[in-house]
Amino acid sequence: MAAKQIYLIRHALPDYPGGAKMCLGQKNDLPLSADGRRQAQRLGAFFAAIPLEAVYTSPLLRARQTAAPIAGGRPLVVLHDLIELYGGKWDGLPFEEIRARYPQYFVRGAGFSCPPGGESDAQGLARARAALAYADAHTKACAAIVAHSGINRLLLCDLLGRPLSEKRQIPHDYAAVSLLEGSEKSWRVKNISVQLD
Repeated sequence: MAAKQIYLIRHALPDYPGGAKMCLGQKNDLPLSADGRRQAQRLGAFFAAIPLEAVYTSPLLRARQTAAPIAGGRPLVVLHDLIELYGGKWDGLPFEEIRARYPQYFVRGAGFSCPPGGESDAQGLARARAALAYADAHTKACAAIVAHSGINRLLLCDLLGRPLSEKRQIPHDYAAVSLLEGSEKSWRVKNISVQLD
């Protein structure tokens, strides 16, 4: 039996208010920017030639707007388990402000797995695994998952056998595509965070 293929995709560039990047988490449901919409269209053109059975997406707008061109009329399935990590007190704050207010979280080896009041890496990984298991159970050969930096990086760390504390070391820009191959509970990362630009 041939290995299944699941494409793991980060949503395209959101429309940040004022252009400054911030911790979006779950509370800030931003649409894609003009550049993000172009990225999503490029993804759609790429996946038009790939026989996807379904596209699974986070419920957040930036992910759904990325997933729609990829689906191109094929089934688009919203999975709540794919929603971004909850950022607690960081949600909505610019990254510069987060680093200034919470410097202890950015010390190498500090050991923190979640922002204050937020979701832990272990909790996020449990959701990511559940979403992958769902996609696996409903896929015969090929599907795609569109989610977020935090949740995708945790899953990639797990599949690569790396500590979750190394999630920020996994390259995963906007609209990046990784390819997972395997079947049932045995998955391997074949390609990681390829950019179509």
